Amino acid sequence: MQIKTADFDSDQHYEQLKIQTKEHFEKGRLTRLKQWFRDFTEGAVEGGDLKLNKYLQDNTKYDIDIFKSYFLRVEKVIEKGKITTDNQFYDLSIMVDQLCQSEPVDIEKIGIVNKLLANYEQKKSRQASKPAM
Repeated sequence: MQIKTADFDSDQHYEQLKIQTKEHFEKGRLTRLKQWFRDFTEGAVEGGDLKLNKYLQDNTKYDIDIFKSYFLRVEKVIEKGKITTDNQFYDLSIMVDQLCQSEPVDIEKIGIVNKLLANYEQKKSRQASKPAM
């Protein structure tokens, strides 16, 4: 899809990103590249878009799995039995939505994730209602 307005041209934007990506790679800025990749794939992970994962594998010839780290993060929280950050809450919220839409429906896992989400929301609301000292 190409977007061209008076203020923005998608072709120029992506060409500039390619140049910046090459520069970051050459200068060894792995942290920045990792963040960009995560930003780029975040929408696909949230939406469970397996097509992007396949596209990346086919076009880069690397065994990329954009869902691997997401599933590992979620499983660690479930194993721990407690959500401790807003990012974990966000990841598990996405997971419960995906679980509810997948076949077969994993009622047990949905229950576990919903309980973790509810406990975290209660904890946050208790913290918000505490008077400041």
